[in-house]
Amino acid sequence: MAKLKVAVIGLGRIASTIDDEIGKYQGNLLPYAHIACHMAVPDVEVVGMSDPWEEQREAARQRWNVGELYADYRQMLEETRPDIVSVCTSAKPRGEILSAIANGNYGVKAIFAEKPITLSLAEADEAIESCAKAGIVLGVNCTRRWIGNYRQALALVQDGAIGDLLYVRSQAQCGLSHNGSHLITTLTMYMPERATSLVGEAEIDPDQPDNDFPGSAVISFPGKVRGYLRAFPNGPAEFSTDIVGSDGAIRILHDAREIELWTRQPGIDNYENQKGQGAFGRRFFPTSQNGRSGGVNAIYNLIDCIESGEDPHCSGHDAREALEIAIAIRESEHQHNQTVKLPIDDRNLKIISNEVVRSELPRAILRQREGMTPADWKKWQDRKRS
Repeated sequence: MAKLKVAVIGLGRIASTIDDEIGKYQGNLLPYAHIACHMAVPDVEVVGMSDPWEEQREAARQRWNVGELYADYRQMLEETRPDIVSVCTSAKPRGEILSAIANGNYGVKAIFAEKPITLSLAEADEAIESCAKAGIVLGVNCTRRWIGNYRQALALVQDGAIGDLLYVRSQAQCGLSHNGSHLITTLTMYMPERATSLVGEAEIDPDQPDNDFPGSAVISFPGKVRGYLRAFPNGPAEFSTDIVGSDGAIRILHDAREIELWTRQPGIDNYENQKGQGAFGRRFFPTSQNGRSGGVNAIYNLIDCIESGEDPHCSGHDAREALEIAIAIRESEHQHNQTVKLPIDDRNLKIISNEVVRSELPRAILRQREGMTPADWKKWQDRKRS
């Protein structure tokens, strides 16, 4: 079988260099960068890479030595006719690029886009509709939806290991559009249906109300299932998720570096809890034996979806729901913390994601101009956050 052809749009940090920033003791499975993930899958071949910045193109040429280099992504798509396109630009042009790929008749079968899907709901609607009309599988890189142990927890929930789902609580300090895309799609991946409403609070810049922001919310889902979301500082509970059911719970701690499974156990010496039921005990969590990074799993999932016609683990619809929840949290804050129903009527609402707020220049170029190594850049970013 011939290899599927891959093209990459945007050659900065998430496409090319982010693996340099991940220390060996951080517990992250590599590769993480798009190009490295594609190169780890023998079923695909990178045939083209594009970026309007000459510095980015030259750095990618030296690092990877694969595919043709282009300044214009449309020219690349026309000349290489790829099956899969990774869209690794900042969020600002992403909606336009997604729709251009879908409407350009380039023969593309799947898109693997970075998060957030777009800045506005209207852009997301257009991109999703255009891809659907063109028969293009649209996946968005909210990575935890492809990481083995997060998916293992999902399989346990779907198999009834913790009974009927009651609520999911997820927390991580972040802007609700940028890394909030990861946080919200982690919460919603365990929900069998879409959110219907929420009550939220947010810290909004009054001078720049469309800029990214932290916040929290109580999110309603059908059947009185609830989601509890917190994007403020969380101390030792940073990036953790609790999935609670009628007969057990799964605690995903330290971004899935540790996972606890608790289920109802027979009572000891006739011990029963206050409701006359057996006690809850901790059980062995059957960790994923996949051994691949989330990004590599995503590529394999997209290939399967091209063949089957199914939605990827994080589809355009899933990513749009995350953006909509983030926007609804801000709207609830504007309305003195009143309930906001979903979906939102005003599709022109948007959030300017943190990487766009930070600079119009790609981060890799900013780093080069400051003369920083990847390690120095990470330390500088950590100091800014603190």
